[in-house]
Amino acid sequence: MRPAAGFAGREGTPNRRLALVVSAILLAVCPPAPGRSLGVVTAQEAPPAPAATTGGNAAGNAAGNAAGTAAAEFVRRAHLALLARQSIQAEIHELVHLTDPPFHLTGSYASAGLRTRLSFTVKLNSGATGSLLEVCDGERLWSVTDIPKSKGVTRRDVRQILAAAEQARAQPDRALAADLALGGLPALLASLQRSMQFDGLKEESVDGRSLVIVQGRWKEEWRQKLGGDQLPPHVPDLVRVYFASEALFPERIVYLKKAEDKNFYRPLVDLQFRKVVLDAPLDDKLFEFTPPENVEPEDITRQYLDQLFPPKPANQPPGTSANSSGAAR
Repeated sequence: MRPAAGFAGREGTPNRRLALVVSAILLAVCPPAPGRSLGVVTAQEAPPAPAATTGGNAAGNAAGNAAGTAAAEFVRRAHLALLARQSIQAEIHELVHLTDPPFHLTGSYASAGLRTRLSFTVKLNSGATGSLLEVCDGERLWSVTDIPKSKGVTRRDVRQILAAAEQARAQPDRALAADLALGGLPALLASLQRSMQFDGLKEESVDGRSLVIVQGRWKEEWRQKLGGDQLPPHVPDLVRVYFASEALFPERIVYLKKAEDKNFYRPLVDLQFRKVVLDAPLDDKLFEFTPPENVEPEDITRQYLDQLFPPKPANQPPGTSANSSGAAR
């Protein structure tokens, strides 16, 4: 998502730094609306990434393909498990590596079916503050970003998008587009499934708990959109997701960037869910929302509907598909 409008001044000013921090939050927890760019920030060094399971021969390539298939299948199962949950509650802790030391942000997440609530607040050493709030009552999903001299509000009609998704359910990629529109953790996993090629999976024991770590890199079409072979410094190269093995819950999501001329990766955004409570009753008031006054909301429903049923080019003959080679479908 591009930084909010209304930010004047140089890159190093408090308001500009705050804009970048909020952009990093949005990348980590709110997948960008179709057609919008990603915004992330740079960071300190991190331990080397495990080598991808590939090889210079047929056996190595086969092993790599098998690992990628297993990783993609695991993420698919985890996505379905999230959708099946009666409710989710968690604290959110995020490290945004913009300065040394990095910023530590806290927030909360709650969901029950189509209803979701996500909130974040950040305060810089300079005193500048910013916040992010996303609320869905099951009918409309509202997003509010509030930073000095700029407040942005968007809304999307969840029911309208779901009705369109029902017509497009036979096409898996379009189903993921619908999940993106619903917000929350399922949307985040849908975003990763849509844009990342998973290439590794391994199980580890941490403090006596079993975790499954899945790694992914940009699919080629997304990589080309984001900068091609040499991605800009502010765009991550890969993502690692840490799942609780039994609950299939994504407890930690880390976006990483390969260090220049070095064989290791550094974190850009490190998002963690703590004190997770699954399938417990939630207060209905969590999902109530009143739009702020004096701010005109931007309705982004159409952007998601166009992902489900892409509009035909103006010069395309009737009865043909936008991605066809001239043959009617």
